[in-house]
Parts: sequence; structure tokens; C-alpha cells
Amino acid sequence: SQPAFEANDADPNDGVRSPPKVASRTGVTAALSTLDATPPGFDGKSVMLVVPGRPLTRWKAVDTVGTCEDWVVDEKGNIRAGRNALATIAPYRDFQLHLEYSLPRTPGRIGIHASSTGVRVHDLYDVELRNDYGRPPKTTSTGAVLGMVPPVVNAVLPAPGWQAVDIYFRAPRFDEGVLVEAARLSMMINGVLVQNNAVLAPADGDWGEEPPPADGPIVLEGSEETVYFRNIWIRPS
Repeated sequence: SQPAFEANDADPNDGVRSPPKVASRTGVTAALSTLDATPPGFDGKSVMLVVPGRPLTRWKAVDTVGTCEDWVVDEKGNIRAGRNALATIAPYRDFQLHLEYSLPRTPGRIGIHASSTGVRVHDLYDVELRNDYGRPPKTTSTGAVLGMVPPVVNAVLPAPGWQAVDIYFRAPRFDEGVLVEAARLSMMINGVLVQNNAVLAPADGDWGEEPPPADGPIVLEGSEETVYFRNIWIRPS
């Protein structure tokens, strides 16, 4: 049997200088690690948004004065996140998205102070990804749509280690420019359902002067910490 993965709590980046491993103590099987194959449910319509060993040609920096040059892709397709947020060049409407990520250990930092990253759907709906293993689900925990919907359960595993995320998104619907149906999102983290057809709207139901967009980019949040992404696929509906 494989020896247990031992992390050094004195080093917040332990285990992620090279591509992260999943801690064997979590009981996670290789079924959640899909780097060497197309994720389940993705067919010929699917697009691989990051190709191992190639530049990030499908992405751009969100900030027009920023750059994505510090986002580094290695030959295996592991992406070390840069400081600026990264957005797909192409907009999407309805889609299925798969990605895997790893956060560093942050000893002594819990809750909203722990390491985190996120995925912004249409650059509006903020899916939170946080180092909060074992903590109760909240509107700020892993799997939450920030400010809108808490997850049903917190399904995150201990850091560092790859976490698998699958998002199923249905964009808002309009009739002659009037919003008639809010966006909806379902999500699985590490194979566990954490959002079930959640309605995405502000708590007060008011979008203000601007309605939500009908389509938009997928945005990966930047970080000054050691955050990795890999195996990012999208299947437009």
C-alpha cells in the first residue's frame, strides 16, 4: 500500500511546489482525478480550455492593464495561478464546466482567512473555493455562490490536494429585454452534489439598473498564494 501523504504544517506551501497530490488519508480514489482522460459526460462538443504544455491562447487578463503572463502552464497541464484574474476570450451561455484545483495549506488561518480562489460564471456569479475542510457550509464556504446561495454541504477535502469541480449552468432568460427567468446552477465538488438547480439572484431580487448578462466569460481568480488549476473543460449546450 502507498504510504500516507504527510504535510508539513510549518510550511503553507508544502506539497504544492510540484504538482499537488491527494492525501491518501482522505480516501479519495483516482476516479476523481481525470487529468489523463476527458471528464465524464463531455463529448465532441467539448472544448479543452487548457492544453498541456501550450500557451493560454483561449484566455486573457480581466484587467485591461493587467497581464496573464504570470499564469504558468507546465507540460502536464498544471496551471500555477498568477496575480491577475484570467477570463476566457469566448463568451458562453449555457454550459457544463469541469476543472480541478489545489490550494495551499494555511496553518492558523480558518474561515474567510484561509487560502481561497474562485470561478466567476459570466464574470458575475462567484463560485467560492476555499481551504475550509470540515467546517459547516455557509455563504462563504467552498461551493457557495457568493452572496446568493450557500452549498448544501461542504464537500471540500484537506489541502493540499486536487479537488474536482463540475458546474452545470443555465443562463438567465429574457423576453424583449425583460428578465423572465433567473440563471440556475447545479454543482458537484469531489463527486458530491453541493448545488441543486439553485436560482441565482440577489437576496433582494434587485439587479439595479443593469440586468444580468445573457452570456459571458468564465473567470479564474488570481492569487498571490500557491494556487493550481488543471484539466479545464467546457461543453456548451
